[in-house]
Parts: sequence; C-alpha cells; structure tokens
Amino acid sequence: MKKLLFLLSLFFLSACSFIGTAYNVGSKVGAVVMDERELKDDWNDTKINMTIRNNFLKDKINYVLDVEITVFEGEVLLNGAIPTIEDMERIVEIAWQTPTVTKVYNYIRLEQPSSLDVTTQDALIASSIRTQLMMSSGITSVNYKITVDKGILYMMGIAKSEEELKKVMDIIQATEGIEKVISHVRKSYEN
Repeated sequence: MKKLLFLLSLFFLSACSFIGTAYNVGSKVGAVVMDERELKDDWNDTKINMTIRNNFLKDKINYVLDVEITVFEGEVLLNGAIPTIEDMERIVEIAWQTPTVTKVYNYIRLEQPSSLDVTTQDALIASSIRTQLMMSSGITSVNYKITVDKGILYMMGIAKSEEELKKVMDIIQATEGIEKVISHVRKSYEN
C-alpha cells in the first residue's frame, strides 16, 4: 500500500510539473509577439527545465521538492535548501550535464528545506509580483522570470529600457516580504 501511495504521489508531482510547464509554454505562445526572444529560445528553456526536473526525479525526489529551477536563455538559476553538500554538488552537476545549458547560478542554501508556510508565503509574494508586472503598462512581463525563496527575490530576463527596469524594481521594492533582490536581468538597451 505504501509503495502504491508513493508511486501515485510521484505521478501527481510529475503531472503538476508537466501541467505547469505546459501552461508556461501556452502562455509564451500567446505572448511571443511581445517577447524580446524568439519562441524557439523559450522552448529550449522549457526543455532544459523539464530535463533537469526529470533527472532530479531519477536521482532523488527531494531535489524536485526542495530546489526551484529557473531557466532563461540557457542559463539555469537554482535556489532552495538542501541539507548536505553532497546533494548540492549532485544537483549542480545534474544542471550542468543538461544539453545547451550555458551557465548555472547556484543559490542553494545548506540547511533543512523551508517549511510549507514559508514556501507558500514565498509563492504568494512571487505570484503577486508577476501579476503586478502583467497589469502594468510599459512592462513586458514575459521578459522576466521571478522566484522568491525565504524573502530573497531572484530575477532573470531582459529589460527593454531603463524606464521599464525601474518600473519593475519599483514594484518589487513596494512588495512586503522582499528582503533582498538578486538580479540576472540583461539590459537589451545597452547591447
């Protein structure tokens, strides 16, 4: 019975991951006109994310549960908490072994994973910011990927203008619960 419950939970985790990824791809297809990047670039990022998740599942299910994966233009940002250095090294190794990955940012903390309350609060904060970005004129929200972990906001993407980036940062700074921002946003207007 325990084995059946475990297998069912694996199925639902994989299904949730797939549904979330499928939703992301669907939203990107609808927004591709506004995106600075080509659809094939976003599709490559989605494939990288799915490959890393699947390899995490093959290695240890906790990797999928405790580590957030954000991918933008082949660059992978990892954040979350893992209790051992060996597990952290394995996670980074899996990310690097994924085809077409060009860079890995490792922000994984060596500690016990966050409680469900903290994780839920972080998800609500990130969702609130993403919603505000979508609703704000002058911001191409699909060009930004945001995740929050223990009050630290991690951001990847492309800013179309200095004014747009300032609007994004104003929204983030006005959001309660953000203690620090780590940005890997490229400024397309400086290229």
